[in-house]
Amino acid sequence: MEWDLLEKTTFWIEDVKLQEADLGQVAAAAAAALELQPHEIMVVDVRNDFVAFDVLVKKVKAEAVIGKEQAILANLRKLEKVQIGKKAGVHSEGVLGFIAVNPKEAADVLKKSENIMSNITKKISERTIVFSSGTEVQKGEIKDTNAPYLIEQLSEKGYKAAFGGIMEDNQEKVAAHLLEAVDNGYGLIITTGGVGAEDKDFTVEAVRQIDPQAHTPWILRFGIDNHRHHKHEVCIAVGRIGLSLIISLPGPHEEVKLGCKCIIDGLAQGISDAQLAENIAEILRNRWRNMMNPSEA
Repeated sequence: MEWDLLEKTTFWIEDVKLQEADLGQVAAAAAAALELQPHEIMVVDVRNDFVAFDVLVKKVKAEAVIGKEQAILANLRKLEKVQIGKKAGVHSEGVLGFIAVNPKEAADVLKKSENIMSNITKKISERTIVFSSGTEVQKGEIKDTNAPYLIEQLSEKGYKAAFGGIMEDNQEKVAAHLLEAVDNGYGLIITTGGVGAEDKDFTVEAVRQIDPQAHTPWILRFGIDNHRHHKHEVCIAVGRIGLSLIISLPGPHEEVKLGCKCIIDGLAQGISDAQLAENIAEILRNRWRNMMNPSEA
């Protein structure tokens, strides 16, 4: 099981003294005890009888952290320039505080933690928020049929779905809406519209901005004419931040209906984010192929 450090990446040791110590070696000793690479921990503060470390990764293996206080201190004792006092201990205000758990209690604490995390993950995964986008929707020129449909379909499947509002055609603002939804604990975040090839379409770019590893397969390809088409492709997006899955669908209602079915089926099957993205894209590609070549449908 992995633990997200949630920005609480620092731990410190009290009652420890350094005398011309190599801070790289000190960090490496602590890293080894936590099954991390030497470059994944650094010493960030040294004073009197206090040494602070910062973990440079966002997630750690729970089994490698819990109850490892004595392992860290033992590794540091091996360094000639480090003196560990009788009252030495490891402290942290976040998840890394589990380092100090009694090793005899570690298995029980880990099991309880797994149960708690499982319950939290399930609750978060059920919380869904749906955003629409587009100036024409904001102005009331076009009726928003997508959000009500998605909320209804997801609610029928047991999701606690809510409407997040209509987003402007602005990459930074779209990214801000998505990050706010993540911060508010929504496990499934769906957007509709803004994935086209026009110069006002920025939803896919916003997803890539907050998740550079997002999956963005194409559904349509064509040449750039710098009039209507400013990009080579129309894409959908499937990204992830922590426990939150972000999916960006096109605006046309029939495509939203197809995408919605893919989402519900894919999540029920537990498929990967990459496969979910490809499944959505492929069914939308097929729709366009059938529209352009009805004789082959």
